Amino acid sequence: MESVFFIVLREWGPAAVSILLIFVVSFLIKEIKKNSEDEKHRMSKLHNDITKMREDVNSSLTSFGERLTAVEKDYVDKEFFFRELQGWRSEINRVSDQITNCFSSLTQNIFQLLSGGKK
Repeated sequence: MESVFFIVLREWGPAAVSILLIFVVSFLIKEIKKNSEDEKHRMSKLHNDITKMREDVNSSLTSFGERLTAVEKDYVDKEFFFRELQGWRSEINRVSDQITNCFSSLTQNIFQLLSGGKK
């Protein structure tokens, strides 16, 4: 059983088959070049997309780093603030208790004076 190529070669002759092969090969080369250009375009687009994504990620990381630094700074400042005010709180509470005691004793003295000195 002979192949189709040998049958066509015998019937058409070597010149005709060579011309046919040249057309087929040139068509395949054009298709390969076309596919290559399409792939180059797709690769260029992918490269641009990856570059844009990388820039977005970098800006997001930079923003996150700045926010993290701000949170750390605020936390340290608040921690320092509360530690420093802790002594003042007890002092303010003591003074507040003294003022409250003073007003309550003053109120009792006023009621004693109004009631005629009786307790």
